[in-house]
Amino acid sequence: MISGLPDRPLLASETLTVSHERDDLLVMPATPDSLVGDDGTLGGIRDILVFTANVVTSLAYTDPDGWTVVAKATDPSKFEVVLDSLIEFRGDSLADEDKAEIVETIAKAYETFTERTPR
Repeated sequence: MISGLPDRPLLASETLTVSHERDDLLVMPATPDSLVGDDGTLGGIRDILVFTANVVTSLAYTDPDGWTVVAKATDPSKFEVVLDSLIEFRGDSLADEDKAEIVETIAKAYETFTERTPR
């Protein structure tokens, strides 16, 4: 999916850099918990969604395994299914209102991405 992912969680600046350098790719943290470490400070990003014009993929970083593809959908507008798989993979539970806010944020980012991406 993305060649050259480092063998570590991503920095926030790295997700932005990839998304700005490549018009055909959107990389974003999957949930707020993806950004915040156990101590409550901004940490490395361990859960990402990667969008292309035709596919959305969720990837999770774990210390023993590195980056793992958790789920993939061939219709990027169906990203919520991929997000749910990632949340389940992590064993997280989100309040309905938290999930709704996350889905809305991702939907806005995806809409902006599709406006700039040729199909």
